[in-house]
Amino acid sequence: MRRGVYPGSFDPLTIAHVAIAEAARAAAALDCVDLALSRRALGKDDGAHTSIETRTRAIEDAAVTRPWLGVIVTGEQLIADIARGYDAVVMGADKWAQVRDPQWYGGEVAARDAALASLPRVLVAPRPGFDTEGAEALDISAEFGDVSSTRARSGAHHLRATRGPRWIVDGNNVIGSRPDGWWRDRPAAARRLVHSLQAWAARAGTPVAVVLDGRPLPDLPEGAHGGILVAYATRAGRDAADDRIVAEVERDADPGSLTVVTSDRALAERVRALGARVQGASTITRELESGPP
Repeated sequence: MRRGVYPGSFDPLTIAHVAIAEAARAAAALDCVDLALSRRALGKDDGAHTSIETRTRAIEDAAVTRPWLGVIVTGEQLIADIARGYDAVVMGADKWAQVRDPQWYGGEVAARDAALASLPRVLVAPRPGFDTEGAEALDISAEFGDVSSTRARSGAHHLRATRGPRWIVDGNNVIGSRPDGWWRDRPAAARRLVHSLQAWAARAGTPVAVVLDGRPLPDLPEGAHGGILVAYATRAGRDAADDRIVAEVERDADPGSLTVVTSDRALAERVRALGARVQGASTITRELESGPP
């Protein structure tokens, strides 16, 4: 289990914070990245704009569709102390400049050098006006250069990190939209759909769940398989899978981020009433054959 830590105030958590964490995860092959909130952040004399509890919940919410993302609250202030025990530490280039400044160590160069020597692998997000000397620069898209928590707090809500889009596929409805002889071997058709969805989710980087009718297949029990979630109707009979999909949308904390894939009009009406979007089965079939959503 390779773990990274990304200290910050995350007030609020932005799409740039998430992009940096994702880049670090890829660069260092990390299994998880913890966002570390200090109860009293170093150099933040004006205090936080929102409570640490509110910021913790926001990170936990963003982590719902990013299971590799975690959050910790610490009493430590120095990066060297926060990073102890981790395989990598992540920060912006401005923070990296601060870490190398002896003033944060009482002006003691020896103390600064000892702290730097204790750090694990250092991954730094470049920022204009700051260098990344002594660390590994992350490959971050230029589109995140103007993203800031200040702008997000000031009304640029599109800069705040959210769960992001998610998809729930009405499996048997999509299977039935393809005249490929699926009726001759329904379990095989279900396996083909799952395989296609796995490839699609990998290309798109988007969380996907598929709900199937009937008894769980022995080789595809309910749960995560190859990057997607496979689920089944919880009862037998008419509209069983529809009811399972509606129940999942109904209990979701952010139904507006869900797209249900179905051509069943009744199901479409039910999930739209709960706030989810709908995309037809034939459209998604073309998506599966050509590229990500």
